[in-house]
Amino acid sequence: MTAKTLTSSTPFIIIEFCFFYVFVPFIANEYLDGWLKIIPLLLIALTFLVFLLRDPDFNNKELFQLNKRHLKRSVARVIVITILLVWFTWWIFPHLFLGYPFEDFTGYLLTFFLYPFASVLPQELVYRVYFFHRYKEIVPEKYLLMLSNAIIFGLTHWIYGNWVAPIATFLVSWIFIFTYLKSRSLINVSLEHYFYGMVMFTIGFGYYFQ
Repeated sequence: MTAKTLTSSTPFIIIEFCFFYVFVPFIANEYLDGWLKIIPLLLIALTFLVFLLRDPDFNNKELFQLNKRHLKRSVARVIVITILLVWFTWWIFPHLFLGYPFEDFTGYLLTFFLYPFASVLPQELVYRVYFFHRYKEIVPEKYLLMLSNAIIFGLTHWIYGNWVAPIATFLVSWIFIFTYLKSRSLINVSLEHYFYGMVMFTIGFGYYFQ
């Protein structure tokens, strides 16, 4: 059995999935604190990037191209969801509203600049680009694959130690899934992820993701 045959086999893919998407996040949650929890994500993203670049069946353009047509179409959705996020936070969590930028402006600035590189791009590479390329063979049903992606993405956010982050992440992941599958662009989905993330940190809802 060749290495390519082994890594393409269903048992290997299942073991790989369990290791990278279940075991590693669990270990990170149990034994790492604060920003250290990001290190496993960055290492996994780098590993998956190498796998993708060496995979002849993967279209490398997905990593670098910007789908301008889809970007324009997403503007209305971004505006509506931003308004809903602001209203929801002000209504449900008024004690958190605009707290982060006013109470810790230095931390807010660091988040503004580091968030896309330390969190957004690695997450979208791991949970969208690699996930949908790698596991479509063992889960050929499109909507089941999308559901499994939303569930695993939500469960991963238990690392923040509250119930709000996993539920919110499960819900918002459907937007990221839709954006990626329509645009087939890491840049498109990362830009949208970054924008929503910064809105959440700005209005105070990001408290549950720190």
